[in-house]
Amino acid sequence: MSRRDKWIITIGVVCGIAPFVYLGYFAVWAIRDLNSMEARRPVLLYQTDHRALLEACRELSRQVAGGELRHGEYRVHGHHPDPETRQFPQLILDLDPLRAEIESNGVVNLMMSPVVLYGVYALPENHEDPPAYPWRTELIDGLWYYDEGFRHHPERQKDVEELLKKKAGDSSGAP
Repeated sequence: MSRRDKWIITIGVVCGIAPFVYLGYFAVWAIRDLNSMEARRPVLLYQTDHRALLEACRELSRQVAGGELRHGEYRVHGHHPDPETRQFPQLILDLDPLRAEIESNGVVNLMMSPVVLYGVYALPENHEDPPAYPWRTELIDGLWYYDEGFRHHPERQKDVEELLKKKAGDSSGAP
């Protein structure tokens, strides 16, 4: 076998293996990230102080109204978050949403996952209309949890609502 043939075979093998290595790396990364996002759901629903979260989101609305931030979408999660997120309230950074969208009317959407859409909508002070997003549950007045999974599994919405009632009962000192 000539040297040229060996080079052609080597290049063919490398080119044939490289896509599988790349896809394997991507699959591991995606699964790890998805598990991280799913692990944040119970933290968001049951371990987060929803009043403090609403206030943190309203702080973002005030920053937009005051010209300190522009309305629009900010990447929060991952290796390259938008630099403006450094001025976000710490509670939002701790929740580590995938992105935060601040609308021009002050509504804040924290999207936790790009795969199964879930997150929260926070309404600014003196905003009357609930978010138009279907598959939602009100956490407290002005803060709504949304989950696309409710569309396919409506029983999950009932389970979430029951657990939130239990959480509310536990935090009010009820037995």
